[in-house]
Amino acid sequence: MRTDFFEADEFTGSKGQHYATIDSDYRWEKGDEVWLNSEGGRFKLRITWVVVEVAGDGTVTRELLGLRL
Repeated sequence: MRTDFFEADEFTGSKGQHYATIDSDYRWEKGDEVWLNSEGGRFKLRITWVVVEVAGDGTVTRELLGLRL
């Protein structure tokens, strides 16, 4: 499943900067932590929100919002 990682605003929780896109069947949950390597360096992201979207054609995508630690 296509999975996008975004930074969550620490006060409002709204979606911010996009960090990465991967294809993964892992069952991500709130509280999971993941190390990401990006242009800004290596950092840990704690997942705060998981959004799953099912399109009319049956395509499933997921957005993970997290706080940068």
